[in-house]
Amino acid sequence: MTQVEFKALLDRYVKGECSIDEQKYFDVFFNAFQKDEKYWSDWQLTDKDRIQIEIYQSLTRTIDLDEAENEVLAPESRSFTFSFLKIAASVSILLLAGLFVYNFRTGKKETIKYITHTTNLGQRATITLDDGSVVKLNAGSTISFPEKFVGDTREITLYGEAFFEVKPDPDKPFIVTSGGLLTTVRGTSFNIRAYHHERIEITVSTGKVHVASIRKKEEAVLGANQQIQYDEALMDWKFRNVPAERYMAWTENIIYLDRTSVQELVNTLERWYNVKIELENGALQNCTISGKYKSDRLTNILEGLKIMHGITYRFASEREIIISGKPCNP
Repeated sequence: MTQVEFKALLDRYVKGECSIDEQKYFDVFFNAFQKDEKYWSDWQLTDKDRIQIEIYQSLTRTIDLDEAENEVLAPESRSFTFSFLKIAASVSILLLAGLFVYNFRTGKKETIKYITHTTNLGQRATITLDDGSVVKLNAGSTISFPEKFVGDTREITLYGEAFFEVKPDPDKPFIVTSGGLLTTVRGTSFNIRAYHHERIEITVSTGKVHVASIRKKEEAVLGANQQIQYDEALMDWKFRNVPAERYMAWTENIIYLDRTSVQELVNTLERWYNVKIELENGALQNCTISGKYKSDRLTNILEGLKIMHGITYRFASEREIIISGKPCNP
């Protein structure tokens, strides 16, 4: 999402003019914006300040997140104080979304509790949802969901990567919003990879998955061992038949590379091992690598890359690595 799109959607959001799909799209982006410096590193600080001011000015009722304690409570007559800087990764943007629904849409007094789980760099987590579905969350990822699924759907939002094993329920579809895509299933297993500045990948292990583009207004149905790759900037998607187990291998600490760019590999290693990696030769970033690596130790992977692909590395500090090598052939 560009800066202009962000500000325009934010303005519509707080006025209650967004569709449900647009709300979900904004929720995922904003939550990641709060915790991931990569979202705003290309923006000038003054632009970020203006966004904060716009949030202040747009809210007609303010919120004290310290008192909210991760629950969305019906506002009382007294006023609240909102502190932008108190928003942390542990507080779900869905918390705000629930309050916006009260203030601008329903006018009903409801208590809605949302849960947000964020894995830091170098961490993973397994989460069991209210319906018994299991989510395996990869490093540097965030998932937001209601404590209990009510109504006719089971809806969650995802930033990052997760493997889902969904409990069958033909009467209550399971819907995941990730970037600009909606993934709908009723009982299946699949993997979603949706990190910022990377293409979105949805890979099906078992069953069928319905995928729809929020912005492009297109949709498709995927079966087992099928994958969709979506470039959000270009709003372009590609379909492939793939060995699905390779794209779920991360759940067993295995990295599969299938003509993967060096830059994408760098992003993965940074998330898995909580390190910073610099490419000494920028021409390396678009080179592609294939192979299988067991991720027990980072140095083992780096040594494997050195032997198989001629890539060299050195540690500038305990958590800073510099990679060098010859540019790939055109």
